[in-house]
Amino acid sequence: MKYIAVQGCTLTTDNATAQATIIDSPSVKVKAGGNGVYKTPLKVQVAGATQGNFAQTAPSVGNIESTAQKVKADNILVILEGDKTNTPVQCPASDPNGATTTISVTVAVQAAGQTKVLGV
Repeated sequence: MKYIAVQGCTLTTDNATAQATIIDSPSVKVKAGGNGVYKTPLKVQVAGATQGNFAQTAPSVGNIESTAQKVKADNILVILEGDKTNTPVQCPASDPNGATTTISVTVAVQAAGQTKVLGV
C-alpha cells in the first residue's frame, strides 16, 4: 500500500536540472489530510531540462498514470506516491551552436503530501 497523492505533493525528475509542475486540479469532493486527491492521468509540465550542452527550449507536458488498482476518487483511479510517467516527457532542446535534440525526462511523485490515507 502507498500513500495517495494530494494537492501539495512533491515531484521528482530523473534530470538534474529539470523542474516538474502539476498542471491539473485535484478533486474538490475527495480529500485526504485536508487536501484534494489527484486522479489519473495527472498532467505535469517539465521545464529547465539540460543534457550536456543542450538546454530545453520550451516547457513540455506529460502524464503520470496511476498504479492504483482499487482506490478511486470521483470514480477515477487515484495517483499514488511513486507513480510516474510511463512514457518520458519529450523536451525540445538546443545547444549554443543551434543543433537540436530531444531530452527525455521521467517524472514521479516523490512524496504524497499526506501520511494518513493509503491506497492499493
